[in-house]
Amino acid sequence: MDPIQKQMPMLNLPVRSAAALSPTVPAGGKDSERLKQACEDFESIFVDFMLQQMRRTVPENALFGGGHAEQIYTSMMDSELSKSISHQRGLGLADQMYRQLMTTTAGKEKKDP
Repeated sequence: MDPIQKQMPMLNLPVRSAAALSPTVPAGGKDSERLKQACEDFESIFVDFMLQQMRRTVPENALFGGGHAEQIYTSMMDSELSKSISHQRGLGLADQMYRQLMTTTAGKEKKDP
């Protein structure tokens, strides 16, 4: 196993392939919704990573003992919490990315015949 993979546990988040998005996304329609969903998924991964790093700073409590089961539970809880955060109001990262990508792709559409 790669040393980087050992340090970063697998994220249990639905990640959509970037290849699934067309290179030029029209201003409306199905591709626009897919772009919005991809941006929300990216924000969810970012929030999950942030929660993992924040959890590492909290000392373990001797009362609950920790252990492998608690690590699995907190990992799953963080994943679901990050999905919930990003699909509701979120941090604003998904909206900002969506707006930036829409203006970028709109500019490409105008240049392409």
